[in-house]
Amino acid sequence: MPLYRGWKVALAGAGINFLVGINYTWSIFATSLVKQEGWTYYQAALPYSLFLFCYAFFMVFTGWAQDYLGPRPVISIGSIFAGSAFISCAYLLNYPFKAAVSLGLLLGIGLACCFASTTPAAMKWFSSEKKGMITGLVVTSTGLAAMFMSPLIKVLLQRGTAEALIISGLALTCGIFLLAQFIENPPYRIKDLREWAAAKKPSSALGDSRLYCFWLMFFLTTGTGVTFAAHLDNIMRIQTAYDKGYIAVAIFAFCNAAGRIMGGLLSDRVGRSTAMTIVFSNIALMLVIVMAVRSPIFLMVAVAALALSYGSLFSIFPSAVVSIFGEANFGRNYGLVFTALGAAGLFPYLGGLLFELQGHYLYTYSLLLGTTLIATLLSIKLRNSY
Repeated sequence: MPLYRGWKVALAGAGINFLVGINYTWSIFATSLVKQEGWTYYQAALPYSLFLFCYAFFMVFTGWAQDYLGPRPVISIGSIFAGSAFISCAYLLNYPFKAAVSLGLLLGIGLACCFASTTPAAMKWFSSEKKGMITGLVVTSTGLAAMFMSPLIKVLLQRGTAEALIISGLALTCGIFLLAQFIENPPYRIKDLREWAAAKKPSSALGDSRLYCFWLMFFLTTGTGVTFAAHLDNIMRIQTAYDKGYIAVAIFAFCNAAGRIMGGLLSDRVGRSTAMTIVFSNIALMLVIVMAVRSPIFLMVAVAALALSYGSLFSIFPSAVVSIFGEANFGRNYGLVFTALGAAGLFPYLGGLLFELQGHYLYTYSLLLGTTLIATLLSIKLRNSY
């Protein structure tokens, strides 16, 4: 029975994360905002950047909330915020800055409630040998979502940007709220209570420099993935003259999803810090290739490989946090690391600004390559430190 209940929680969490994955389709929404509503490219990137900042910032508080209140009420509240984000944005399309703030703030809170609660709840039902695999399973659907949503959203946007936003908001609210009712924590055992008490001592993760090293590496590497998520549709059009960028978005989403399983399995096999070094190195290599190619096929292949590594980050980092610091206060500890994703929201905005100034993405690629190489060196240093 506990095993059945654990898989029920894991599958419901995967379903919630599938809906949460709508954020990976933003480049399609952004293109529509430019073409139909007259926004500039950096204005269209701003809602996504603000969303990432709010999403990561509120992960600290929602992680704490799910630690103390349980996952179900936190996710249920999140469903309302997530749906309201798209619906409110639909009525503010004539005011780009107000629309960006509304969508970024509300969607950030809503998705933080969901993501901070689904993975910890599922992981608690399984043994330590399976935590990487379960983490990969639960977060995989987040990346997989855009593969299915991209063509659907493309069709909805043909009817109008406002209509597509409203329909998306309603679907998020209803779907997430229903699935939240299946999420629960397992009953506490004596071992769990001992770990929880130990985590309250002064020697907890907040005093460990490795937690802050995780933050810095997460910031330096996720910037690449979120920049491609925000600009991929336009990158395909500008760099290869390919006008069906939603196909590239779907490929990016599929590989992002596959990478989350791959990252969990890889980190279970070779260790967390070694897996980081491998994944970071691949992101850097793919950025070099992306700089050089002009063929849509070769660009899609490079983007697919990059997405595999980007997706892996969302399995490797939570697995590393729980392996080093334990399950107690996992929501708080990983929530702190996850704020780096919010800081990385700066990169999509910079990408849009640099594109407006230069008319290409070469400087953006160079910036991302530099940050990824720094993260790779940090991962090697971390691996040698313990």
